[in-house]
Amino acid sequence: MANLSNQEREMLRQSIRALVTRFCPLDQMGEAAKRGNNPTLFMELNNLLAKQGALQMGSDTAYGGWLECCAILEEIGRVGATTSVVSAILTNLALRENNDTEQLITTVWEGKSVLSWVLPLEQNSTKLTQQNDGYCGNAECVEHAVICSHVAVLNNDSELLIFKRDDENVSIATTPSLSYPDWSSVAFNNARPVFKIKLQEDKFEQLRSFARLAKIAQALGATERGFELVTDYAKERHQFGQPIGRFQAVQHKLANNAISIAGVRKSLESAAIAYDTNNPDWYLQTLAAYTYASTALRQVALENHHVFGAIGYSEEHEVAHQFKHIHTDSIVFDSPLVTSEALGSLIIEDGKSLPDYDLGEAGNAKHEKIRHCLKTRWASQQDQSEGAFRQFLGKENLISFAWPKAYGGSAATPMEEMALLEAIEEANAPETGYFASQIQAHALIHFGSDTQKAHYLPKLATGEISFCLGYSEPGSGSDLASLRTTATLDGDEWVINGEKIWTTLAETSDYIWLAARTDPQANVAHAGISVFIVPMNAEGITVRPSMALYGKTFCHEFLDNVRIPKENLVGELNGGWKILMAALAIERAIMGGYVSKVRQKFNFLCCAIRADKKLASSSIVKSRVGILAAEIETSRRLYLSCLEITETGGVPILEAAISGVFTSELMERLGEAALDILGPKVLLSKGSDGSILGDLEQMLRHSIMLVVGGGTNEIQRNLIAQRGLQLPR
Repeated sequence: MANLSNQEREMLRQSIRALVTRFCPLDQMGEAAKRGNNPTLFMELNNLLAKQGALQMGSDTAYGGWLECCAILEEIGRVGATTSVVSAILTNLALRENNDTEQLITTVWEGKSVLSWVLPLEQNSTKLTQQNDGYCGNAECVEHAVICSHVAVLNNDSELLIFKRDDENVSIATTPSLSYPDWSSVAFNNARPVFKIKLQEDKFEQLRSFARLAKIAQALGATERGFELVTDYAKERHQFGQPIGRFQAVQHKLANNAISIAGVRKSLESAAIAYDTNNPDWYLQTLAAYTYASTALRQVALENHHVFGAIGYSEEHEVAHQFKHIHTDSIVFDSPLVTSEALGSLIIEDGKSLPDYDLGEAGNAKHEKIRHCLKTRWASQQDQSEGAFRQFLGKENLISFAWPKAYGGSAATPMEEMALLEAIEEANAPETGYFASQIQAHALIHFGSDTQKAHYLPKLATGEISFCLGYSEPGSGSDLASLRTTATLDGDEWVINGEKIWTTLAETSDYIWLAARTDPQANVAHAGISVFIVPMNAEGITVRPSMALYGKTFCHEFLDNVRIPKENLVGELNGGWKILMAALAIERAIMGGYVSKVRQKFNFLCCAIRADKKLASSSIVKSRVGILAAEIETSRRLYLSCLEITETGGVPILEAAISGVFTSELMERLGEAALDILGPKVLLSKGSDGSILGDLEQMLRHSIMLVVGGGTNEIQRNLIAQRGLQLPR
């Protein structure tokens, strides 16, 4: 399918929003259930949607693809409207190439006919058996059956049966539920279909996949609306003399919701794009998107209620109806336990891997060239240290891979940079050789003087020099504004005194990117901070290495009257906080970039599972693998959003925090899942008899560093809440 432009898609979204909001006013949500069970109102809205062309979605590429379908359904979900849009799209997808059903499709487009779809679910296995010319069987939890004109049964992977609702051999009984309109049970007693259609190859999974994602799109719309409400409520509702949004427990709860919603949106978009672009991995991506989204959105709905408390418990409040819609839409066409097992089976039994990104012909060729380079030329080198790898990358022009061409870079796209990172992990190379140069390079590009750019960027690009970060102090970890290291101007030199701690690679770096206080009298603590480039061989610096939990060193540095040239100040005097925040955003984006490591370690876990027939056949194990795969795909998409912002010259402060929190905690979950599945041998060190290939034990230790490095995840949640959601400090 061909997508509309972003402008056209937004116009479509706004058009649908105006229509459904006018028909289902948000300030009259107390009438939602009554409206939803009113067939007359249902058909009235259906007719209006028909005039807008919404019921023709999925019939022709001119109307757009899955992205456009999802945009419409989000707006419908936002107001909790009861419509036949999902039904119409499924009908169009199923029948658009069938000449015999042309008249039926026309009446669907006009809003006169509505198909109630029955899909084969594991929990409610609906399979009609043929008896003579008719079919017998039962279906439960069926949407729109009372008000539909036809019942469509996806009977198996090659057969679609369409019955008239008023067939005397089709019996429909209302089954009141959390949903509205009420669900129904449908009995077929030797009922004869008006259409019996042989499905084309892949159509079965295509229909099931879209049904899942369509409902997730609706649930996402309801979730986002509820999240808007609860965020505003947290700013206005006062308890104990202050707004509840100031309480850290509430801030972290809402930050978690923001992370989940961002993850669902990115997962849904990637699945839609995969289908629209005929990506062969579209089915895997739809399974991943649904597996993550179904659980995540329901959890957000619960958390919204926790913040609203009793106020949101009344059905006069919007959030009560959003709770119903989210829980109904995210589960009606499947269960995440089913899709996670299906996804796990693809990976464990069919040997599928999480997909590489399609970078186009030239991009894919570049990716393979890099992959080959790392697996051959780098793998053959005896020195496998971080320093050696940095110099290797420099010789191959890969350190500056994603830098702008104006600064000697290759201007690689975000996806190309992710491909590079994943190739680095596949080669089991020390990723710090790449990451260690990126923070300072991006900061210099944005804030450095022309002289600094000319001097340092070429040397960073070749791997000739390296930096470490001098931020944290014994009394200033995540709270950088409280740092005490001072820099005092003495003639043409800065004199620096203080100490830094937890510094990675300080013992091997050429320079330290150092934050120091230059105005002790500043009214606001962070206003008196500046950033400096300090040579590590400067007189007065003492470095004390210490072994960290993840098997490498970090260092404690003491600076005693260290003198550096005046021109080593980066950016404006006392303007360091802006530089620090931008650099921290890059560092946190790098933390998110560790998803490449997570993906590679996941591959090692899957290899170990495949080697054990008992584990490989376990539905529980396959389901656990599917859940992890879905989360890894979500994490990759969150990281890409950071890279896209960086590519356009922006600073992904909030996006980096979201990506970093999600990925770091995902690595922890992956390590613990490996223990649950494979047992104590995961804890054996690399090289020990019986140890797991891929050094999963080291990954478990490393995950702690990712959660606390670059500012703890608790601080990141504060940042998301206060800067992203504008909750009170």
